[in-house]
Formats: sequence, C-alpha cells, structure tokens
Amino acid sequence: MKVSETYTFIVSRVYGPPVSVSLSAWRVYLGLGTAAVLLCAMLVMSLLFIATFPRMHHIERERDELRKQRDALQEQILSSNQEAFETREDLFVQAAYKATQGTQQESLATERDTEDVYQPPVRITQVTTKVDRRRVEVVFRISEVSQSQDNRGGFLFAVFENHDKNPIEYAASPTVGVNQEGFPQTYKAGVRFPRVRRSVTYRRRVKLENPNDYFTHITLYLFSLRGGLLVKDRFALDPDLFDGEGKGSRIQKLLSS
Repeated sequence: MKVSETYTFIVSRVYGPPVSVSLSAWRVYLGLGTAAVLLCAMLVMSLLFIATFPRMHHIERERDELRKQRDALQEQILSSNQEAFETREDLFVQAAYKATQGTQQESLATERDTEDVYQPPVRITQVTTKVDRRRVEVVFRISEVSQSQDNRGGFLFAVFENHDKNPIEYAASPTVGVNQEGFPQTYKAGVRFPRVRRSVTYRRRVKLENPNDYFTHITLYLFSLRGGLLVKDRFALDPDLFDGEGKGSRIQKLLSS
C-alpha cells in the first residue's frame, strides 16, 4: 500500500444523498498511529495507578497516624507550659511569703532565689477595654523587660471569658480552640509579634452576637516562637461596660503601667 494512495469513506443516509470523505493515506496512518499511542498511554497509566494505589493508600494512613501523634505531642507541650506557668506563680508567692515572715538573712536568701526564677523578656502594660453595641475591644501594650535571647517575638491571644456561665464561655481572638481553662491549644494560630524594642501596641476584638451577651474577664497570652508561655495576665471587667442603656462606647482602663 502506497502512502500516495487516497482512501474514500462513504456514509449512507436514510434520507438524502450519501456523504463521502476522501483522505490521503498518510493522514489515515497518522490518525491510526495517534489513536494507538493514546490507547497505549491510557493503558500504561491505568497499570501504574493499579500498581501504586496500595502504596499511596499506605502512605496516606501513615500520614494520618503522624498527624495524630503531632496533635498529641502538641497537647502535651501546651499542658506542660500551663503547668510550668502555674508552678512559677507558686514560686513567686512562696518567695514573697518568706520575705515577709523571715529574718533579714532569710530575706536576702529569698531575693537570691527569686533572681534565679525565670523572668520573661516582655510584659503587658496599659490595658484598656472598649465596649459598644456590637463588639468588645481590648487595646494593650507589650513592653520590653530585657533584650535577652528570649526576646525574639512570638504569638499573642486575647481570650474573652464569661465566668457567669456554666460551663465558662470563651471567645478567642484570633480564633483558636481552647481547653476547659480557656488555654489556647495551638500557639501558632496566634497573632505574630516581632522582637520588642521598648514597646508595641496591639488591639483585639470580638463581636457581640446578641444584645444580652457580655464578658466578665479578659486573659492575654504571650507565647514564645517555640510555644513557651511568656505571659498570662487576666483582668476583670466592670459589668457596667455592658449596660446597653448608654449611647456610644464605654471604656475601662484595666492597667495603666
């Protein structure tokens, strides 16, 4: 069969004259070759999929297991951070008690012990809360305590709490899951703040979904870049802030220095 030959295809119809199409031989060969290549490619891809599917399924299961292990370890780290913070607060209370009850020599020893306790490189100052009909906003300043290696920035949260509810209701800003004590479960979901030089101001807010919604406390959390708890400060809110009879915004200064 020569390439210069021509093939004619005739299609008969019930009504009307038949339709004929003439194609050169090289076009017919090209079409058949392309169809054969596509068919082979589809067959090879199907065989590859059948061969690799069990492996892909196994990898997916391993990834799910690793994700569960990561979440469990993260929960343990956050719990350890909270326990460490509470232990540190107990140490400060015990040191203060010894300073007031002991002799001058005991007081000096207590001061040396207190110096050994970890001091966070930043602290929260000048906290102000503003409430209007639709939202609650907290404005606070993060101030530098020392330019140590730990002062490299971190993540912050503002958790609005209603202790009059049972169980306690929490609203975190930014949005994050919290445990029964209102402690953020994923520190990297917080607002990233850079290394603090002197001070920097932030504001966080949440919406009041209903006219009768209110909060009794605000807790501010500062985490290091590795998830260590640097600061946890809780402030009580004045109930008059949520008195809807007044017009405009209502402001309460929670901390001034």
